[in-house]
Amino acid sequence: MIRHIVRYALISLAIAAAPAHAETKLLFSIFFPPNHFIRQVMHEWAADVEKATDNRVKIEFSAASMAPPPQQMSAVHSGVFDIGITANPFIKNKLPLIEFSSLPWLVSDAEAASVAYWRTYQKNLAGKQQFKDVQLLSLFNSAGGQLFSLDDTPINSVDELKKRKLWALPGEAAGLLKNLGISPVTTPAVKISEPVSRGVVEGYYGISPEGALSFKAAPYTKVITWFPRSATSTSFSVFINKGKWGKLSKKDQKAILAVSGEKLAAQVGKAYEKSAADALNKMKASGIKVIDADPGFYAALQKAADPSFKRFNAVAAKSGIDGDALVAQFRKEYLELARH
Repeated sequence: MIRHIVRYALISLAIAAAPAHAETKLLFSIFFPPNHFIRQVMHEWAADVEKATDNRVKIEFSAASMAPPPQQMSAVHSGVFDIGITANPFIKNKLPLIEFSSLPWLVSDAEAASVAYWRTYQKNLAGKQQFKDVQLLSLFNSAGGQLFSLDDTPINSVDELKKRKLWALPGEAAGLLKNLGISPVTTPAVKISEPVSRGVVEGYYGISPEGALSFKAAPYTKVITWFPRSATSTSFSVFINKGKWGKLSKKDQKAILAVSGEKLAAQVGKAYEKSAADALNKMKASGIKVIDADPGFYAALQKAADPSFKRFNAVAAKSGIDGDALVAQFRKEYLELARH
């Protein structure tokens, strides 16, 4: 009898000590290339989620992207996969206020920008039902975009800029060029190598050195014009299907949010900053020249951004938001955090 009691006790202890199987599995689709550092950061975040929920929630990754960048949010909303990530220029028609951190000449530090972005959003927009179709998990900013020439002549004046056929990142970078009367070629950043390698354009504007290297535009680049603040810093959002989110316990929702939000924003921003610095060093080592932007050129481009801020203010006003105050708070948050 005693032997049986001991046996059952040992079995019970073994079961209790065994790791629990995940109760919920969530599928995450990422459009970045397989070797892109964003994937590594998101795998680290997935491990944090699993640990925070005591293995009740496990995030699995699709072998390849299940939707192009512009369709990530709609695919998550419709349940094609559970978690997605997108560049916010692709969703600004639905969420017109979401790009305030990407307005021209605001930032030069991706980590500070990412944290400032999340904090400003939480204080000013979280209660405005911006993300109606999905549950927002985090927001972050990329390393800042610069200006790249595909020949040995630097682009360091407005006149030289207007002579070139340019690719520009969709969103605020393309918008600023349009303010100057320039009609750029635009594609998602992951597609930049197509117009660059085919000689369709003579320069490109608005992505970071990390983007130029990762998306295979760097081999065609000769000169980088470097600005004190970046042309734009692309903002991104990470989100989950609302139905899947609603099925999680309140305890697990709270645990996931604790390792997402500002924490994930800081993780991605820091990784972006390191990756951009590493990429710039590699580009310099390959013979690409880096020159400082002429102060007069920089001042002219800052002036050319005025219509971009006015457009944002007009859009914000329609939602009952003071656009100037929103941007001012973002600047304040950013400057308190920035290292350069």
